[in-house]
Amino acid sequence: MAAAHPRLVRPLTQPSLAGFLASLTAGAALPPLTAAAWELLGRELLTHDLAPFAYARLRATAAWGEIPPGARAALSAAFQASSVRTYFLENELAHVVASLAAADIPVMLLKGAALGRLVYDSPAERPINDFDLLTPPGQVDAALRILAARGYEAQGLFWLSAWQRRYRAEAPLICRTPERWRLLIELHWTLVELPYYIDAIPIADIWATAMPAPGLPGAYVPDPATLLLHSCAHVAFHHSTDARLLWLLDVDRLARRAALDWDMVLTRAAAWGLTTVLAGRLASAQAQLDTPIPPAVTQRLQKAPRQPWEQRMIGLGDEKPGRVWRRAWVSWQAFGGRQRVRYAAWLGLRSLLWLPETVVRRRQQRAAARFAPVRPSYG
Repeated sequence: MAAAHPRLVRPLTQPSLAGFLASLTAGAALPPLTAAAWELLGRELLTHDLAPFAYARLRATAAWGEIPPGARAALSAAFQASSVRTYFLENELAHVVASLAAADIPVMLLKGAALGRLVYDSPAERPINDFDLLTPPGQVDAALRILAARGYEAQGLFWLSAWQRRYRAEAPLICRTPERWRLLIELHWTLVELPYYIDAIPIADIWATAMPAPGLPGAYVPDPATLLLHSCAHVAFHHSTDARLLWLLDVDRLARRAALDWDMVLTRAAAWGLTTVLAGRLASAQAQLDTPIPPAVTQRLQKAPRQPWEQRMIGLGDEKPGRVWRRAWVSWQAFGGRQRVRYAAWLGLRSLLWLPETVVRRRQQRAAARFAPVRPSYG
């Protein structure tokens, strides 16, 4: 069958953002679009935090010259804004890592900070709003002191003894130094932020397969298999109703890596109780972005046994009314034997701290409100 003449191809007026991304990630030719379609597509790319990635992919192709000037300007502006913010954040991240390394505290980058280095061509292509850093559980107190010296204030009562952190996974710290006003660091000591997974995922295994962070001496990133599982779990547990395609693009970029060890992905998913969320996110990426998933992987996921509580875990970390009690109940059901007793005792002790922790948080919020945010100067 003869190919259609290029002049007879009608430009699309309502392009699919997912289809557009699928073409970008696969390196396929883009369909012709009207100026109105590019305007619509540009707005969607900004909404999904994908404009920097789209700019970086399009700018190096012949298709760039065919994009209407207004759309080119909007994509360029989005990438430049992301680049400026990335420069500021990378500079601060380098100082934070150096401070921790000087105290012999290992630090691993998670989420966007790791993804931007490992599966994107530039950190500017993967926008982030904060830093997610992982330290060994035994060095959390030392890390909190180092970060406090740099102006980061732990929110709530995280300065109390380690028992308070037993079934929690992270401590939020907000910077009170004017030039880095309200910059957020989430200091993790376990991989997944739900009580069950604190014991289910051996943190020593994460550190054993970690790799040096590209371009950031002294820091580490998880191996690609762990990063894929973490990306799937974080979205499923904490952003289950967030439809931004940025999360799915992360999965796509990781799944396309030639170095990805699919056997490790499946083995760890089964051992950690993450088979359900892995299967769900891979299916979504394949359906929407044409992510190439090996058929053998799909078959193994279909046959893999699932724990009855895995599906009920999805969405437990979403910030919605009633989720705290539901998270406690589902977590208690997932635990067994003595773990249930320990977890129930911890919940009882934590309930005693609810009022003082609320008082501390409100006092911190009032103190922060006295100062106007200072925007960083990039020179």
